[in-house]
Amino acid sequence: MTPAFLIRPAGGVRPPARVRPRGAFLSGLPLLVGSALLPGAGAAPVSGQESLNDAVPAEVLDERSSPLPRAFPATGLRQVEVEVDGRLDDAVWDEAERLSGFIQGSPEEGIPAEHDTEVRILFGDDAIYVAARMWDTEPERIGTQVVRRDGRGAFDRFGVALDTNLDRRTGYYFQVSAAGVQRDEYLFDDNRSDDAWDAVWESAVEVDDRGWTVEIRIPLSQIRYEAAATPQDWGVNFDRRRLATDEVSYYALISRQQGGRVSQFARMEGVSVTRAVRRIEARPYLLSSLHRGPAEPGNPFFDGREAQGRFGTDLRFGLGSAFTLDATVNPDFGQVEADPAVINLSAFETFFREQRPFFVQDANLLSFSLSGGQNNLFYSRRIGRSPQGGSPEGADFVDTPDAATILGAAKITGRTAGGLSVGGLLAVTQEEVGRAFLAGEQRFTDFMAEPQTQYGVLRLEQDFNGGASQVGGIVTTLNRTLPADGSFDFLTSSAFSTGLRFEHQWSDRTWALSGFFTGSHIRGDSTAITRIQRSSNHFFQRPDATRESVDSTATSMTGMEWRLELEKRRGEHWTWGVWLGELTGGMEINDLGFSRNRERLDGGFRIGYREIQPSALFRNYNLSFFTFHNFSHEALDDAGSFDSWRKAHTSGSFSLTGQGEFQNFWGARLDLSVNPDTYSRTATRGGPVMMDPGSWRAALRLNTDRRQALNLSGNVSYRDGFDRSGSQFSVGGQVEVRPSPRLELSLGPEWSVQRDPAQYVTATDEVPFEPTFGRRYIFGDLDRRTLALETRANLSLSPTLTFQLFAQPQISSGDYLGYRQLAAASSFDFRDFQEGVVVSTPGGGVGCQGGDICRTADNLWHVDLDRDGGADFDFSDRDFNFRSLVGNAVLRWEYRPGSTIFVVWQRRQSEFADVGDFDLGRDLGALFDVPADDRFIVKVNYWLGL
Repeated sequence: MTPAFLIRPAGGVRPPARVRPRGAFLSGLPLLVGSALLPGAGAAPVSGQESLNDAVPAEVLDERSSPLPRAFPATGLRQVEVEVDGRLDDAVWDEAERLSGFIQGSPEEGIPAEHDTEVRILFGDDAIYVAARMWDTEPERIGTQVVRRDGRGAFDRFGVALDTNLDRRTGYYFQVSAAGVQRDEYLFDDNRSDDAWDAVWESAVEVDDRGWTVEIRIPLSQIRYEAAATPQDWGVNFDRRRLATDEVSYYALISRQQGGRVSQFARMEGVSVTRAVRRIEARPYLLSSLHRGPAEPGNPFFDGREAQGRFGTDLRFGLGSAFTLDATVNPDFGQVEADPAVINLSAFETFFREQRPFFVQDANLLSFSLSGGQNNLFYSRRIGRSPQGGSPEGADFVDTPDAATILGAAKITGRTAGGLSVGGLLAVTQEEVGRAFLAGEQRFTDFMAEPQTQYGVLRLEQDFNGGASQVGGIVTTLNRTLPADGSFDFLTSSAFSTGLRFEHQWSDRTWALSGFFTGSHIRGDSTAITRIQRSSNHFFQRPDATRESVDSTATSMTGMEWRLELEKRRGEHWTWGVWLGELTGGMEINDLGFSRNRERLDGGFRIGYREIQPSALFRNYNLSFFTFHNFSHEALDDAGSFDSWRKAHTSGSFSLTGQGEFQNFWGARLDLSVNPDTYSRTATRGGPVMMDPGSWRAALRLNTDRRQALNLSGNVSYRDGFDRSGSQFSVGGQVEVRPSPRLELSLGPEWSVQRDPAQYVTATDEVPFEPTFGRRYIFGDLDRRTLALETRANLSLSPTLTFQLFAQPQISSGDYLGYRQLAAASSFDFRDFQEGVVVSTPGGGVGCQGGDICRTADNLWHVDLDRDGGADFDFSDRDFNFRSLVGNAVLRWEYRPGSTIFVVWQRRQSEFADVGDFDLGRDLGALFDVPADDRFIVKVNYWLGL
C-alpha cells in the first residue's frame, strides 16, 4: 500500500490577507506529500529557521486556499522503514515534501506563527509516519514537564489529526509533548473529543539547539477507514503549542470564530489505501487484591481480611476497516480512581462518572444526551450496579455483592465512509445471591439480591451535506428475569426508550437548527409502577396536582421529551441561541439511563460576545448573558392567565458571565445571577406546591499564570436568598507547585457555610392540617459547614512510569437550629416550633412543657402539634457530622506499548456522628481515629496485536 497524496486547506475560516505563508509555499508549487514520490522530488533540506520565516508575496495566500492539482501516480519507494527515535535522520524522510507556513491561532489569530513548524508525512504498508521539526530560537525555554499519558501540563506539544472519512465531523488526534508524553483523542460532532479513547502507537522526541523534533508511527490497525481501490481524500491537520509565549499554531487554521474543529481541517488528496489491515487485539489480565477493614464481632462473613484473585481478557476484532467488535470475558470493572465523598440532602440521585475501561472506550457512539447536565438515555453505570434487593427480616449479618457480576458484554462501533455511525451494546448480569446470618438461630440463609438482567443499546447516525447535517436515533432496552414469588415486584420487568435527533447547519456552518424527540415506556407489576409514580422525578401523589395522579393499578408508564434550538454559532464577535422544550410526566429512563428532570415546559435564550484579538489589557475575553425558565404543565390549566404561569414557574435564572485572560497570562471570571421566585413541586417530597423565594449570586475566580512552576487560583462566591430564604458563602483555592519537570504537587482547600431555613425533614398526618391538604410538612433551619482539602502528588519518572497520590479529607457538619411547619400550600410561611421541657403526661406519654417541641435523651424530638399538652408524633434528631477521608495511590508502568502494570492502594475512612456543630480540632482528630477500609490491588495486562 503506497499512496501518493497532496494536502490543501479545506473549509473553515481563511486567514486574513496580511498572512503570508512561507517555507514550502515560496515557490507556489503543489504540496505533494507521500511515501512514494519520484526519487529526488522532495524539497532540499532547510539549513535553518531563517529560510522558513522569510515573507512571501500576499498573493500566494490565494493559492493556499484554492484547489490544487492531484498528485502524480506513485512510483519509487514501496516500503517505509523508519526507526522511531525522534532524530529525523532516516533517509526516507528526504523523499517527503515538507509542509510549513503555520498560522497562529492564539494569541493573535490569523498571523504567521512566530516560530514555524515543518512537517513531513509518509504512508507505509501498515502505518502512517509523521515527522516534525519545531523551530525555536530559545530552546532553553521549551516546556518539558512529564505527566502521565493523556495528562495535561506545562509543556510544548505537537499534534496530528486525521479525518479518515472526510466527513468533517469525526477524526483521530495524536499528540506528543516535548517530554515524550503521548495523548490521543477520538474527535466527534466536529468540536467534541473523547480523551478516554486509547490507541497503541509509537513516538519519540529529541531536543536540540534549534528547537525539538518528533517522530510518530500510527498503525493503520488503530484507526478506522474505508479501504478503496481508487485514491481517496482524507482530512488532516497539524498543531503546535509553544509554552514560552503560549502560542498555538496550525497548519490549517482552527478559527475561534467558528464552532467546529474537524470541519476546518486541510484536505489530503490521493490517499491510496487499497486494503484493510488485520485488526485483532487481545488484552488478557491478571488481578490480585487484598481487602482489609474493620470487622464486627460475630460477623461470620468478614474477619477483617479478604484476598481475591481473578483473570480475564478483553478482545477487539476489526470487522473490515470501518467497524470494531469489542467483547469481554470475565471482565475486570474495578475502579482505580475512587468516587468522591458526597452528602446528598436532596430528593434526587447523585451522578457519578463512568470509570470502567470497557464502557469508557467509544462511549460517545452510545450516548444520547438530553436537556440538563448529565441526563442521558444511556448511563453505563446501570450495568453492574449495586444489588437492590433487601435482606431477610431478622438477619444480624448480611453478605451482599458490591455489584452485579457482568457475565459478558459486547459492543460494535464504527463509521462508514458514507457517514453512517453505528454503536451497539449487549450485556448480561447474573442473578446475584446474598447470604444472611441469624445469630439467634445460628443459621445461614441465602436470598436473592439482584435478578438476572439483560441490557441492549443501538444507536445510528447518518451525516448529510458534507457533515453539516445529521439525523440519528437510539433504542435502549432492559429486561429483568424477576422471580415468580413477587419478592422483586418493586422493580420494573422491562424498560424501553427511543430517541431521534437532528441537526442542520447552513451558511458555512454559521447557523444551526437542531433538536431531538425521545420517548420511554416501562412495564412491571403495579407495585413497581406505583413506586415510580411516587418517586422524586414524578411525585404524582401531590394533593394539589391538577394533571397527574397515582394510578395504583397501572402496569406500564409512557412519556416523552423534545427540544428545538436555533443558534448562530459563527461570527467575529456575536453568537446566540434560543430554544424550547417539553418533558411529560410519564417520562422515566432511570432503569438504563439517568435523569433528574421532571415534567416541564422549557424555554431559554443566550447571547455571547467574544474578543479573540489581543488588546493592551487582554489576550482575549468574552461576555455572555443566559436566561432559562421552566414551567409545570399546570400553567396550561388557564393558559391565558399570567397568574397561572407565575404559579407554575418551577425554576429560572438570569445570568451574566465575563471571563478573560490578561496580557500577563493571569485569568479572571466573574459570574452574576438573579433567580426569581418560583414554586417548587419537590420541596415537600410529594406534598403540595411550596414557594421557593428567589436569590442573587456573585462569584469571582482568579488564577495566576498556569505555565509557571508556582501557580495559584482562588474563588469566592456568595448567594443571598430573598424573603429570608437562606444564604451560602464559599471560598476556595488551589496551589500548584512543580519543583521539577517530573514532580507536581497541588493543594486545594475549600470552605463553605450555608444557611437553609427550609430543609425538608419529615411529614405526618397524625393531626390533620387543612391548609396543607391534611398532612403537616416539617422543615429544619439548617446551618451547614464544610471543609475539604483535595491533595494530589504526581511523580513521573518517565512518560511510561508514573506515581500518583490523591487524598481528600472532608469534614461537614449539619446543625438544625430549629424546626418548623409549613403554614400553607404555595407559600414560604412557617409556624416555628418553640422548644420546651420534656414532661410525662398522665397517660405515661411525653409532653412538652413551655413549648410545642422537646427532645428526650434518646435524641428523639417530640412534637405537640395541636398544643394539648401531649406529643402527637416524634422524629429522630437530624444533627450530623460527617468525617471522610478518600484516597488512593497508583503506580502505573506501561512496560511495553499497550501493556500495563498497576499497583493500587485505596483507602476510605468515614463516619457519621450526631453532634451537629463544627469543631475542626475535634472532628479532625475523630477522622483519623475512624477505622480504615483499605484495598490493595495489583493488576497486570498484556496487549497482543494479532
